Amino acid sequence: MNRKEIFVVFACLFFFDSAKATEFKESVSRCGVKFLFINDNNSSLVHVKIVFKNAGAACREKNKSGLPLFYSSAVFCGAGDYSRAQFSEACSGLAAKISCSADADNLYFSFAVPTTVLKEAVALFNAAIKSPNFEEDKVKQIQNNIASYVQNYSANPREIAFSSIIPSIIFKSHKYESGECGSPEDLMKLSVEDLKNYKSKFLVTANAEACVCGNISEAEAIALVDQIFSGVEVGEPAADDVENVTPKLNSEMKKYYSEGPQSSVFFVLKTEHPLSPKRYAASLLYGILGESHTFKARILSKLRTENGLIYSGGVSTVDLKHANCVFGALKTDNSKVQSAVNLLKVIIKDFRENGITESELQFIKNNIKGSALVGLRTSGALCNFYFNRRLLGLGETTLEETMKKIDDVSLAEVNALAAEILDENNMSFIVIGGGEK
Repeated sequence: MNRKEIFVVFACLFFFDSAKATEFKESVSRCGVKFLFINDNNSSLVHVKIVFKNAGAACREKNKSGLPLFYSSAVFCGAGDYSRAQFSEACSGLAAKISCSADADNLYFSFAVPTTVLKEAVALFNAAIKSPNFEEDKVKQIQNNIASYVQNYSANPREIAFSSIIPSIIFKSHKYESGECGSPEDLMKLSVEDLKNYKSKFLVTANAEACVCGNISEAEAIALVDQIFSGVEVGEPAADDVENVTPKLNSEMKKYYSEGPQSSVFFVLKTEHPLSPKRYAASLLYGILGESHTFKARILSKLRTENGLIYSGGVSTVDLKHANCVFGALKTDNSKVQSAVNLLKVIIKDFRENGITESELQFIKNNIKGSALVGLRTSGALCNFYFNRRLLGLGETTLEETMKKIDDVSLAEVNALAAEILDENNMSFIVIGGGEK
């Protein structure tokens, strides 16, 4: 074991000892909202994550699948007694960060604020959840911006591909098909009344869960959650009528033109569910392929370092409530798209036939440990990590369990999984770029 590996091992042992000292507890507020409480004495901030379950794009009628995204962007167009400008100014004055987002499954709010101004900031957070004003002119402006953005492939090709184009291909005839955006035409038909009806149905305490992390006690956290949801209707839990689905992959390559000398290439691979025993082998396999984002990953080492075909590239695991897959992305010149795709298929074939090596296995195990050490140093990162794992059905011991089970994975298990789930002739490709219309 070299000096770097020894450092990683000892650093991780120190981190995991610290994590064990951190207090984790399932709790419930007086208003009935369940939440994970994480006491972090080293933090000067309080972080709150809230999910309104089964409120995402897949849980709406197809012609209103863009409503959750629209809501997440319009919700801060005035709240309570604040105009949009006043609300933004008040948040800035308190150094409070409040955001809202939506995906195919759920609607989320995030909140981070210094403990010294927690009381004042909570009033703002409560107003955003309880009484958004939806200033008509500002809402219309946001609606136009979203519709334009969805149609502009060059603005952010990665986000457009993953949130809209790819779902329409790999989840065809399923509720995930519309992605997070829906069609621009349907989006433009949505109204302020749609936003209000959406709020009445989904933004209720019976449909909410939360995570609170910071240097506060459990009693203070309970009071905090009660204050956040003060005046919010109890309502009913939203039904989950979305079926489990496996991505449908094929050998097609679809091209979408955008101006410029560069192209973005996107692709999809299969993976295992987070609760599957094979998920740990999948994490190692895709770490070596490109999820670790190191130059030892094969996508960068083969496609960039050795052959100069791409500027950047990697893969990311995406876990929806009812589907799991791996998204990949390559950035290259228009003239090198086909060469990059061909070599990527060779890499995937080599994974399938020959697997990874023992040295690669040990490297990626240490890399995952080191990434956990670096990535979970702050209370905000802790809150995000455990909140997201909670939504996947994993408990507060998930970090220690994951690291142990990662350590236990054998080379044979990783290579067997590669042979089972990888197929270079069954990969769906999307190309957004120039060169031909």
